[in-house]
Amino acid sequence: GIPRFAAATTLMGQQLLNPPTVEGWHTGKEWIDGGTLGERINFAMDEIGDASKPGIRDFIDRLGAEGSPLSPTDFAERCLELMGPLTVDVGTRDTLVEHAESDGTLDFGTEEQREASVPRVLDMLQMIAATREFQFA
Repeated sequence: GIPRFAAATTLMGQQLLNPPTVEGWHTGKEWIDGGTLGERINFAMDEIGDASKPGIRDFIDRLGAEGSPLSPTDFAERCLELMGPLTVDVGTRDTLVEHAESDGTLDFGTEEQREASVPRVLDMLQMIAATREFQFA
């Protein structure tokens, strides 16, 4: 997968081993534009949306180990921790919690509940990856 990832980083605005100066890349605001931001978000959605990936499976397992059920607020905050830890502004946090509330508590108590929780976890992780705070962290 290395050639695929190398090509993806170029599309996202950072060609591997080829920074613009000897100082490297400066803050994202200097090299992220509408096109590269779209590529970054699409790449993240593809990678994070695959529950078969070991890292994503680990996130799901760690959430399940927290005990069941997780309130929508705890679910959103725990995902922010797993993705960073990531600090987001109040509006972003409220939006994530509101989205989590639409499906109620997250429960890993039984195998059936655990499997039903996987799409919700993937969705939340993808939402976090699409935030301004994640992209410019």
